[in-house]
Amino acid sequence: MNTPNLWNHTLRLVSHAYFERKEKFEMDTDRYSVWVLFALEAGKFYYRIGEEWGEAGAGDLVFCPPGFSFEREMVLPLALHYIGFEIDHGEQTVMTPMLPAFLVQPHDNKRLASDFAYLRNLHFSTDTRSLLRKQMILNDMWQLACEVWERENLPDDMLLLSDVEDALMKRAAEWLCENAYTPFSMRALSDSLGLSPVQFTRRFRKSFRTAPSDYVRSLRLSKVGELLLDTDMTLDRIATCCGYENGLYLSRVFSKNMGICPSRFRELNRL
Repeated sequence: MNTPNLWNHTLRLVSHAYFERKEKFEMDTDRYSVWVLFALEAGKFYYRIGEEWGEAGAGDLVFCPPGFSFEREMVLPLALHYIGFEIDHGEQTVMTPMLPAFLVQPHDNKRLASDFAYLRNLHFSTDTRSLLRKQMILNDMWQLACEVWERENLPDDMLLLSDVEDALMKRAAEWLCENAYTPFSMRALSDSLGLSPVQFTRRFRKSFRTAPSDYVRSLRLSKVGELLLDTDMTLDRIATCCGYENGLYLSRVFSKNMGICPSRFRELNRL
């Protein structure tokens, strides 16, 4: 299954229930009229959704689209967030975008644990503000899932290096991934490859559909965003960690490419 731009969808919360220790399923198989997410804090169960089957455990997110048969068998008692939601995209409701996989294991365990903690605290809250916060957390977990789908399942020429036929450009991309966060000379890199800057840019763009400088900027800004949300580091310190001269220059680059200044990005997106 392969659907681009899953991250661009907005999830609308329908229901949320938390089970601190669920020892059995009331039904071995069920179908739902809305999307359902089983977000597991602890425990284990077997599942089958459509043609996909497997074992879900702590830290896993299991998505079931509406109308699909969701078969499950308990293995170990669950600490479980059971969430119903719908998917909106702009003015049009999208009910069944196909997912690359129904089970997702987010890479950012710290952020997922924070999402779980907030949901536990808001479990019995039904006021408007609390429901809005739940919806924000649900969308954050969706974005964590999208990171996995994009990196491991969706076609991404900058990540699937094994598919690149130009071995020299594959080597160049690997070098950039390893050295993107330290100051370096792109000219020195092209010289080491035996190419002129123009030749290097042309061949790299042919392989990855992006220029080397844009590739590095994407890697750096991704790390900048992570550090803004996951640490209390100053912008100057983040700049040093991500290959930029200083916080002022980083702020200009970030604002131009992200459409928002770093401080505002941290304020709006940090949980």
